[in-house]
Amino acid sequence: EVRRETVDSATLVIKPGWGFSFDYAPGQYIGIGVLMEGRWAWRSYSLTSTPDSSANDKTISITVKAMPDGLVSQHLVHRARPGTIIQIDQASGDFVLPQSVPAKVLFLTGGSGITPVMGMLRHRIDAEEAFAADTEHAESAHDIVVLHSAAHPEDVIFADELRSLDATGRIR
Repeated sequence: EVRRETVDSATLVIKPGWGFSFDYAPGQYIGIGVLMEGRWAWRSYSLTSTPDSSANDKTISITVKAMPDGLVSQHLVHRARPGTIIQIDQASGDFVLPQSVPAKVLFLTGGSGITPVMGMLRHRIDAEEAFAADTEHAESAHDIVVLHSAAHPEDVIFADELRSLDATGRIR
């Protein structure tokens, strides 16, 4: 699936082949290989899906912003279609939340820097919803603030989702 996020960004939902480990940490990235003009070109993109949702439906997602001179990002955002064959690496990277998440979290992001943070936010919200369902508590266990910057309001990736999270008190 390819979902347009802004005029120059898209979320790609990917069904990995055998051997992919869905045991990744929110905030990690994967290498993506795209065949262009007979050669494989590789770039890395943050996972915006959560490990739990990925394992359940056997898909992962990345969100890509097309950079002006970015051959791979331009290709993925403007030419990728469902069924496009790509290569992927296993998830890696150290930009993840600690095992014991602090009671107060501040995320400062700009542009496409929101993508690894969105994976973390979605994971925390899923965990809090599971906790609330088990304990009949509806309050958030964490105070999460997101300060995000973009050149123009229409450039904010995940704008509707961020507004919804703010409106429901899950983030500020």
